[in-house]
Amino acid sequence: MRVRARARIWTACAWLSSTALVHAAWDCSPLTVGGHSFDLSSLKGVHTWDRESQTPPTVTKNRYALSLCSPLPDPSSDAPEDDCPSGTRLCLRTFTSRPGLEDRVLSVVPIITNDADAVPSKKGDTDTAEEWIFEMGGGNYNGVDQRVKIDFKCDKGAKETQPSVDDYDPKAGILYLSWTTSAACPTSNDTPPPNQDEGNNKDDDPPEDDDGESGRDPVGNSKGLGFFGWFITLLFLGFAGYLILGAYHNRTTYGATGWDMVPHRDVWRDLPYVVSDLFKGRGASRNGYSALG
Repeated sequence: MRVRARARIWTACAWLSSTALVHAAWDCSPLTVGGHSFDLSSLKGVHTWDRESQTPPTVTKNRYALSLCSPLPDPSSDAPEDDCPSGTRLCLRTFTSRPGLEDRVLSVVPIITNDADAVPSKKGDTDTAEEWIFEMGGGNYNGVDQRVKIDFKCDKGAKETQPSVDDYDPKAGILYLSWTTSAACPTSNDTPPPNQDEGNNKDDDPPEDDDGESGRDPVGNSKGLGFFGWFITLLFLGFAGYLILGAYHNRTTYGATGWDMVPHRDVWRDLPYVVSDLFKGRGASRNGYSALG
């Protein structure tokens, strides 16, 4: 009795484990690539599109049906062989079309099955936040394992878009798609850690004041001229205007030329000697006059 009881327990455990594996199929739960998180749940639903090529006297149509987050609807019971089996997420069907005749099914290729794993990865050296690769497979056609490689490109303005076919390699069983969509943009605010140089220079940055502005040297790093700067500037401009206007006046009024155009020329000529006498304490001018008192 105990042996039978243990056998039943092990059978129940095995059944529960298999059930858990079935329910563990990827359902567009968040993916992580290069430190960024991506959420493709907005792509839920069935996406269908055709790609035609001229093959006179017929037209060959490749019809794609993709349900990224869950299996496609089960095939019709009327002609189940004309569609991919239950549990397929990406189905490629090829038809030939001719005017006046019904479309003829040439091949039915299941590429993604429900039990396959989603494998995201970086695309070469490109920025992961802008472009990345998504792979998923599980299908088999004529003994060749099938899988899809989707080149996801981030575009926040692309809300409702369809994937486009780049190529299909029947020998390798790889379907190459490109999909520009807002769902391919990262959802996390993770940012790459600062490089070593930035970390080393962090302590060299000036401290911030309480109002949030960075601290600065009031002399060395000041962005304004300050009072004395403006004073010197205005003084220089005033002196330059005095010389220009005075020279113009002497020229037009007295016909002066050369040094005679300088306004109050005698005052500027005697100024060095007056300053020299003041520093010597004699107060005498160059002409020999003595200061009063």
